Amino acid sequence: MDLERVLASIKTEIENDDSIRERTLPLAREAVRKCGESVKWAHKGDFTNASRLLQDCREILARADDEVAHSKYMSDSRILDAAYQELAEATNVVSLLKEDSFSSPSESGIPSRPYLTGLADAVGELRRAVLDALRADNIARAERLLELMEQILDGLLAFDFPNALIPDLRRKCDVARSIVERTRGDLTAGVQQTKLVGELKKFEERVKDGRKR
Repeated sequence: MDLERVLASIKTEIENDDSIRERTLPLAREAVRKCGESVKWAHKGDFTNASRLLQDCREILARADDEVAHSKYMSDSRILDAAYQELAEATNVVSLLKEDSFSSPSESGIPSRPYLTGLADAVGELRRAVLDALRADNIARAERLLELMEQILDGLLAFDFPNALIPDLRRKCDVARSIVERTRGDLTAGVQQTKLVGELKKFEERVKDGRKR
């Protein structure tokens, strides 16, 4: 076989991979966008819109998976990992804020590695929910959310594997640990402030009672 025919065959294969990539990337970007919108609605307490957007995301990624399945090279490229990571983050944030429960990877067809790194990212969104609860003087809610953050971190720290096996998880755990520590400090300060306000109110009431006498 002459070289021209050899190279032509390889070029055809790569052109096919490039075509798949060009069709897949917009789908991945759209999925990421919908996940972000879903989380925003969840923070507002609108879980109907949040769940609808998550379902849209799942359908988009199913289409993207169908495209990628036509090429072994593209299947091995992890081109959809970032989108699946966002979906893992969003599904857990929505589920935790709505029902106080975690979402498993099988529920949304998320591969294991992106699920773990997406779960790590959920810690940051839960911190936002803790701060919202503190502003609303809902200490019990803030404490429960912090417990969930700590549960995520403790669970992920058990995956003590090299970066080559779970890319970026160690770094994300370091970030999550820092977020948990800051949030614990914020919650402690919030509890102390609430107690102080309560004591001041009691003092004011005692003063008023004394004046009436």
